[in-house]
Amino acid sequence: MTHTLRRFTLSFLVLTLFISLGSIFPWRAVRAAEGEFYLQVSPSPLVATLKPGQKTTLDLKIRNAGNNTEKLTITPRAFTIKSDGQIELHDTKPPEVAGWLRFSSKDFIVAPGQLYEQKITVDVPKEAGFSYAFALMISRQSVNNNIINKGQELKGQVAVFALITIDRPGATRALQIESMTSEAAIYEYLPSKLTLRLKNTGNTIVQPAGDVFMQRGSSDETPIDTLAVNKGAGYILPGTVRELPVQWENGFPVGKKSSDGAEYLDWNWQNLANIRIGHYTAKAVVVYNDGNRDIPLVAEVGFWVIPWKLLLGMLVASGLIIFGLYSLVRAMIRPSRRAKPMRLGKRGPKV
Repeated sequence: MTHTLRRFTLSFLVLTLFISLGSIFPWRAVRAAEGEFYLQVSPSPLVATLKPGQKTTLDLKIRNAGNNTEKLTITPRAFTIKSDGQIELHDTKPPEVAGWLRFSSKDFIVAPGQLYEQKITVDVPKEAGFSYAFALMISRQSVNNNIINKGQELKGQVAVFALITIDRPGATRALQIESMTSEAAIYEYLPSKLTLRLKNTGNTIVQPAGDVFMQRGSSDETPIDTLAVNKGAGYILPGTVRELPVQWENGFPVGKKSSDGAEYLDWNWQNLANIRIGHYTAKAVVVYNDGNRDIPLVAEVGFWVIPWKLLLGMLVASGLIIFGLYSLVRAMIRPSRRAKPMRLGKRGPKV
């Protein structure tokens, strides 16, 4: 009986443990949706710093990666940035700048696999301002350019954004962090989704860079993880706010989405050491150049990671294991108590 009880208890412990563990680039290619229209444009965006009163020639390389010969035309267009960060292209030429631009060939032909170099001469007047942003639309000559508000994926046309800074006295580069927020105060599992809002308070274009350091506390010297800010090396136009998302997903388990949008937990046991529990601080250090030196900006936000389902499962499993051990020890001790030795008198039995 005792042997059977021991085997049952051992099997129970192994099963309980098993159940608890089981729960726990310079080229930019843009493809349009019509007739294999596929162009690669470099550089994109087109960024330049020019001096007032001077002519400068910029090179734009256009490669036809499609299978058909393309008859193309290039035209400057104005655009605006909406409050949600989406770019809205307009079917109008940008004011002022349109009169400064001269193309080596406004209409041109590119054979399949051919690289065409479009030379753009910019004649900057002496009274020019500090910065200008516009789009260069490259489209088929025979297509009616119906602009749609997707910024890049257009029907039979490609938008290349141009950012021009004028090097003149009075130009200022200034950036500030408006806020740094976390999507939730408490996460059950990673990823944690952070948003950094940066505002350009100067009158010229700014390109920020930096990192977000994931730490236990604000003053920690060694971060747990380092996440890049502005991976795409984007620019912020004067007077505009840009939201930069940062996602921390180095944990165990971690929430993911399948190709059809369904959410699931990824239990990669190789990341078991990266289980996240407790309070964390995300500390952002953003750097921009004001024309003379690099200026650092710092912001931080805290949040909690409490995998309560995992903790509850571990607590239940631990309770079952302790109960099983207690039952095993008790079963081993009980037989020794029942077996009592026979006591004999000093004189022995009487005859």
